[in-house]
Amino acid sequence: MLFLAVTLGFFVENQREHYAEHQRELQYMRSMIEDLKSDTTELTVHIRQREERDIMVDSLIYLLTQTNIRESGNSIYYLGRIISPPISFFPNDRTIQQLKSAGGLRLIRNMDISNSIMAYDRKMRQSVFELGDEQQVRAEYRLIANKVFSGLVFHQMMISKGINRPVGNPTLFSENKALINQLIMETQYLEKVNQKQETRAQELIDQARELIEEIKKQYHLK
Repeated sequence: MLFLAVTLGFFVENQREHYAEHQRELQYMRSMIEDLKSDTTELTVHIRQREERDIMVDSLIYLLTQTNIRESGNSIYYLGRIISPPISFFPNDRTIQQLKSAGGLRLIRNMDISNSIMAYDRKMRQSVFELGDEQQVRAEYRLIANKVFSGLVFHQMMISKGINRPVGNPTLFSENKALINQLIMETQYLEKVNQKQETRAQELIDQARELIEEIKKQYHLK
């Protein structure tokens, strides 16, 4: 009888622990869905900002290649300044960090879900890492911009929460053809890394949406 009581007690405790872990697993999955939805919302805005930058970069290159470059000083200054700030993205990775730091991954019994979460995390970290390349390209662009544009005009364009168009139609600090060509080169490099981040962002959106549906299906969540 004593053996039976001990065995039964062990079984009940094991079931209780199993139930508690399952509830924690469900909590993680609900939290993961919230994080993924937050990411897709921010990434959608992120893509829109980068699409707008693509248009501005193309416009700047076009204006810099025109023979009547002095007639477009206002737009060249505005575009030349507004394409240089970073377009950042900060993923909502609270659940993934908890899963990795607190040993929560062992609670995810479905290996397909676990692998998909880790794949999404790798893709996100790759995208954030590649922002370092864009930072370097922006730095090189600014070095050339410092030689082509007037610092005083740029200063006058700054407003409290953004960048304003310059007053009138200012001339470039230098119209040296070699410097202008170098500025065009750095601008198109900037466009390339911008487009690469657009692609990464769309891949992350697609992956996040697939993962949301997969989690909902496997865990019977709405």
